[in-house]
This record gives sequence, structure tokens and C-alpha cells, in this order.
Amino acid sequence: MYKKLDVIEHAILLNPKYIRIFRNKLKITQSKLAKESGVSQSHLSMLEKGKRKATKSHAAAITLGLLKCSDIWDKKDPIDYLLDVLSLTKLESTVVKFVKEITEGDSIYKRYIEGYPVYIVDRDSFTDYLKKNINVISIKDVKFFRGRMVVEGLYSDNQEVTISLDCSDIRRLEGKISKTIGKKIIIQIFPKDEIPPIYSLKKDGMVINCW
Repeated sequence: MYKKLDVIEHAILLNPKYIRIFRNKLKITQSKLAKESGVSQSHLSMLEKGKRKATKSHAAAITLGLLKCSDIWDKKDPIDYLLDVLSLTKLESTVVKFVKEITEGDSIYKRYIEGYPVYIVDRDSFTDYLKKNINVISIKDVKFFRGRMVVEGLYSDNQEVTISLDCSDIRRLEGKISKTIGKKIIIQIFPKDEIPPIYSLKKDGMVINCW
């Protein structure tokens, strides 16, 4: 359990903006978390806005506060629940980062179809990127299905974790990416036997339309 708590605390220490993500997911008010963690609400607000850096003691206190004032104790393992929230958040932010990187300048994935830039990424390349850029979990496999993906991995205690992004999750990600890079993005995910021939890819793949 302690290794898992360390992961959560470390995430808050590196980026205090995760505090708001945890609060929103757990439906905890800022004032309630401040009271339970022993951190003033004004300071907590500054941390969430990225205007203050978190100390180790802040990160530990806030992690404990999240556990104390939420209703996640009804769940089988509240620590795992927080890790699931963190893992999903890290996965989504990494996908945003990946698309931002490959759509800036020249890219090995870039093609033009009817004059518009299209980025065609095979599943293996995408999996390698996730493995290098996500350290909350040890990623073992990424599976592509029509319009969705499943990421499988292990937590630090070797417990298995599965993160699924369905069609609605992908649409939400498109919005985040579009806002980040200032361009319209449409993401299509295909298993290899369903990839349209026009993309000339004989592997599981992701097609990113950008304009």
C-alpha cells in the first residue's frame, strides 16, 4: 500500500494541479479537503492553480485528506481507486502530448490524402511511446479495437490494471487535443483487418486527421 501512496504523493509533488483532478473525480469540495488535510484553503487554491509548489509534507497531507474526506472507502481498495484516476489522467495527457508532437513540423507518420495532412500510427509505435512516457504503471500491452483502445499494465506492487478508452473517451480527447494545438482533430482507431486500404497499413493502427 505504501508504494501506491508514494506514487500519488509524487504526482502531487510534481504537479499540484492533480489535486483538482482528484477532487473533481471524488466530488470533494476544496474547503473540505483543506480542512481534512490541514492545508489552508487559500494555499490549496494556489497549489491547484500551479501558483505554488507543493512540498513533500503538503503532498502527504493532501493524499491523506483525499482518503479521509471521500466516500471511496466503500470501494474495495480506495488507494487503487486513486491510482486508477491518476493512471487514466496520465494516459490521456500522454496521448495529447503524443498527438501534439507528431503534428508539429515534419513527422514520419505524416501523409497527405486529398491535400489534407493525415497521421498514420501503428499500434507498436504508439505502445513504445506510452511505455517511455508513462511511469505511473508499467505498460504491458495496448490493444486496438474499432474506435477504442485498451491499455494493460501493472502497478508498482505487480497488481494488474486495465484502462479502457471507449468512443466517448476518444471524442473527449479530441476536444482536449484540438484546444491544445489549435487545430481540429479526429482520431480513428482500427484493428488491422478493418483499416481502410487507402491508409496502406497492415497493422493495428491509429489514424489522426488534422486540419
